[in-house]
Amino acid sequence: MIRRLWREHFKKRPHMQIMHVLPDLHSILAAIEHGSGISVLPTYMLEKSLHNHQVKIIFPSFKVSNELYLAYPIKFRNLPIVKAMIEALRKNHDTL
Repeated sequence: MIRRLWREHFKKRPHMQIMHVLPDLHSILAAIEHGSGISVLPTYMLEKSLHNHQVKIIFPSFKVSNELYLAYPIKFRNLPIVKAMIEALRKNHDTL
């Protein structure tokens, strides 16, 4: 996530020494809440921590977006489940 953000905004890879590797985003958030450094995290994970003043967003304008692709065999394009997934993805995309 850090590399992607860095490359999108600075057009190069970050040159930094990795000190620790944590297994998942929840562990990273817990470490940040306890004052152990900084990181890049999805904003949906930060609501509770922001409300409790445990974290601070220092560069809110630095954002990246993800593109999702739904792949399926063309012969299944008329299946109700495929149509439902496409519609759900479209609705979710329109709310962003």
